[in-house]
Amino acid sequence: MISENFAKAYQKQYEAEVPENAGPPRDEQAYLNRCLRIYEKFVKDSPLQEQIRLWLVLLSDPAYLGFRRGFSAANPELLHNALYQSAIIKHACLIWASGGDHLSNVWIALDALAAGLNDRIPLLLPEKLGMSVNGHPATASVTNLLMALWYQRTDYETHARQNVEKVLKTRQPDIYHAAVRYLLALLDEDATEAGAQLELYCGAVPRVKEFGVTKLCKMFWPKAHGLYNLAFAVWEKDKAPAIPMPKPDCFCNALAEWQIAHAFHPGKLFFEYPEPIDLVNRILACTPPEYTLCRNEQDKTKYHIDAAHFKAQFIEKIFQEING
Repeated sequence: MISENFAKAYQKQYEAEVPENAGPPRDEQAYLNRCLRIYEKFVKDSPLQEQIRLWLVLLSDPAYLGFRRGFSAANPELLHNALYQSAIIKHACLIWASGGDHLSNVWIALDALAAGLNDRIPLLLPEKLGMSVNGHPATASVTNLLMALWYQRTDYETHARQNVEKVLKTRQPDIYHAAVRYLLALLDEDATEAGAQLELYCGAVPRVKEFGVTKLCKMFWPKAHGLYNLAFAVWEKDKAPAIPMPKPDCFCNALAEWQIAHAFHPGKLFFEYPEPIDLVNRILACTPPEYTLCRNEQDKTKYHIDAAHFKAQFIEKIFQEING
């Protein structure tokens, strides 16, 4: 059960972080008005393919609006639907090159797992791309461990384990070390250790210092649910429930219990986009293509996500589905 005290605390922090023209919208009408301003100023008179591209660039994620509604109503299904909408928006709008390889997609993969969108993992982290070797070492370790678990490949597991000790010996935020150790525990099929590391992971959330991560962001941390839900995807169904749910408030036990009871089925949009911006609904209904890599022009030995190819493919796919 979502506690009334937590719901009130979330509402209070939400209101504290709502500015005039940025950040979480004041309410659904404010979010709609924001989208309508984008439409009138940038989208309205453009050809269809350009409209699609502009929405992929300019659409904002209403996740925190959905989270507030879910907590206020003590409704886990609303939270689940907000996670769903947030994950598909983040995936659709992941159209920029990061400089690294497919490791840049792993955090969106955790958002997808949090929403029960397991079918997005092979699109975000395709098996054929192999192990991550180009980018932040701790993020690469998380990526490689997750892929080893997902694809159940011993060669991936061997590679993923090779660099773990090195990463754990380097100075990294506690949340990275806990994520790596949690994934190792899943590989070892150790539910007790997995529960302990997930507890440490959630306990480290208040200490996260990253651009754009506010106190409101830390009050509910979907990626913790992504890690938890991963166990249900890669372990036998009767084993994953043995992992204890974390105690910190950033993990919502009521949501986890609801998702288990409903077999982690994907949700639906909690906010549908009305005319004249209903094109957004069509965009979000389209499943993106899988990501590919291309050679780094500055360093021919390295590869990075081919964001331009993904964007062109995705826009064409949406265009064809609308006109099909």
